[in-house]
Formats: sequence, structure tokens, C-alpha cells
Amino acid sequence: MRKFTGLMTIVLLSVGMLPLQAQLKSQLPKALAVEDAIQIPGVGSNSSLLSFIDPNRFFMNQSYSLSYSSFGGGSSMGVYQNQMSYIFSDKLMMNARLGLMHDPLSIGSYSTGQTNLMDNLIYGFDLSYKPKDNVFFSIRFDKRPYYSRSGFYPYGYSIY
Repeated sequence: MRKFTGLMTIVLLSVGMLPLQAQLKSQLPKALAVEDAIQIPGVGSNSSLLSFIDPNRFFMNQSYSLSYSSFGGGSSMGVYQNQMSYIFSDKLMMNARLGLMHDPLSIGSYSTGQTNLMDNLIYGFDLSYKPKDNVFFSIRFDKRPYYSRSGFYPYGYSIY
């Protein structure tokens, strides 16, 4: 038992001799705010006037989707879409959309003869402005294909 207490005393004294470090709470590094962490380079109130001509502010997404339904004799649709976004500042953003719809199964001998490209074109534009956290303004224009809910009555379900 004496050997154990002697050994324990030596261990405690040697640990007590080690240099210890402490840090005050005010000296801790501050956590990065979400607004600062998710910020686009060059976008902000302190950027220069000519910095709006910056490729880091331009984003482009492209997609192509196919769908098929066997209900009512079958129909198919393919849609190519291109969306472009430009961020003028932290508060102002512009989006433009351009797309083309087509029926992939109506090619060749199955074609219905529809040749007007403008009927198949989808396009749109919007401008979004957010001056404060709780205030949001948006102006939007879209040209989309005509859609009727019931298929028989263009204003939804008929009461007759």
C-alpha cells in the first residue's frame, strides 16, 4: 500500500508540474455567421461599381426530362429547359428561362404534322428584390403551354 501511495504521489506531482493552459471565454474565436459563410465572392455592399460584370455571379442550369402515360391511348412529352440566373447584389437577382417541348414518339411516320415551333417554346423571366429579411418583391413573366384541368372545360370543373 505504501508503494502505491508513493507512486500515486509521484504521478500527481509530475502532472502538477506540467504547464497548463487556459483561455477566457472572450478570447474564443467567433463562429462564422450563416450570411458570411454562404456568400458569393464579389457580391456585397462593399463591392465596386464595375464588379457587376463578374462571371462568378452568373449561373446556368440545363435539364431534359421525358414522360410517358399509357392512359387514353398513350402520350409522351420531352422537355429541354435552360435556366440562367444573374445576381446583381445580395438583394437583387434576375432569372431567365428558355425551354422546348416535343413529343418524342411522334417522329417520322407517327408525326401529327405539327410544325409550329412557337407553340412548343417555353420562356420566362423574373426579377427578385429582397430589401429586408421580411420584405420580398418579385416581377415574373412566363409563357407556358395551355393546360385544362378537366380536359373538357377550360376553366376547371364545370357545374353542368
